[in-house]
Amino acid sequence: MHYKLSSFIALIILFSCFSGRTYSQAVLYHQNFEDTAHLFQGYVLANFDKGIPAKAADSTLADSAWLVRYLAGENTHAAIATSNYDPAIPANDWFVTPAIFLGKASHLSFKSMSLTNGKPDDFEVYISTSTQSPYGCLVNVPVLTIHGEQSGAFQEHEISLKDAGYANQQVYVGFRLNTVSDGDYLAIDDIQVMDDSVQSLASLTFKVNMSKYITAGNFHPRTDTVDIAGDFNGWDGTLNIMSLVPNSDSSIYSTTIPGFIDGREIQFKFRINSSWSDTALEFPYGGPNRIWLIEHDKYTYSAFYNEEGVVSAIPEPNLLNSGVSVFPNPFMSELTVIPERGIMNIKLVDMHGRVISEYLNPTGRFTVETSNLPVGMYVLLCYDRFGSLSVKKVIKK
Repeated sequence: MHYKLSSFIALIILFSCFSGRTYSQAVLYHQNFEDTAHLFQGYVLANFDKGIPAKAADSTLADSAWLVRYLAGENTHAAIATSNYDPAIPANDWFVTPAIFLGKASHLSFKSMSLTNGKPDDFEVYISTSTQSPYGCLVNVPVLTIHGEQSGAFQEHEISLKDAGYANQQVYVGFRLNTVSDGDYLAIDDIQVMDDSVQSLASLTFKVNMSKYITAGNFHPRTDTVDIAGDFNGWDGTLNIMSLVPNSDSSIYSTTIPGFIDGREIQFKFRINSSWSDTALEFPYGGPNRIWLIEHDKYTYSAFYNEEGVVSAIPEPNLLNSGVSVFPNPFMSELTVIPERGIMNIKLVDMHGRVISEYLNPTGRFTVETSNLPVGMYVLLCYDRFGSLSVKKVIKK
């Protein structure tokens, strides 16, 4: 059995109009496998069959269960697994998504295709409510079973998770290739979980005060860093390195992460230098994680390092008074930013919360080169000298 674990979380807000009324749908999770720099980040891969691929070009699949390939005929990247083994054995290859927090009316959609004519593949889709693993998935019956997926074109699938009994809870979605014989390749792409009941997604601000650790000589602002590792980023704090708040005597660090639903409970810890070492970690030697039950309009968490924190209420940022003006929006190869007076720090982050670029003490308009960014939604986080935050959403097309 082989596992591979990393982190990926993606959340977006889409708006659509129908019959004169405006509806909002929250995209709680989206994976299109186009971000080739972070392939299967946040996923668990499990190769239970240990089959030897019949084709030498597929030797990597003897160990990794699934991989991502570019399908020229479809002009897309997709997750690929094989069931063509020598000697022939039944396939049993899994991938399980990172945690997804469902709303009241969530539905899962994706597309799939057998890549070889005359060699259809079988697969199942599961929901785990316990662990990010095939074992957690197998506790429940499949939400979808396909015998002999079609070839020649991607087939669209959509599943009402509410009707399947899953709502207002954290889940993991598992895909299992289980062809018994006469298959070849299966492709999965455009995995998306949407919810019709969620009106908006909140941006959470985390602040940690390091002054006591600085005084004790256990933290040095010039050389040390602070991050936040939690169940929302696959416990990979390197995705969310915190920034020093201006005029805080080099002691308060902050980060803002978009894409959370009211009512979700998250667990996390602050870390020094991205280390899990008990000599640097807060609440060490098996101590508890921080727990935050997200409530409406209470989107800031503040704490001293290694001490209990408090949640405070701040209004959602006004996107029409966001601290910056930008154009064009949507943008393509570059984005022009005009900061308002008093803005001390601007960060461009993706919907994972990863910082793409940062601009300290901006004066006047400046241009951000964006030609290498994948298509999608991004956020400009703007901080004034007091550490107050405003937000501007921008879209690359």
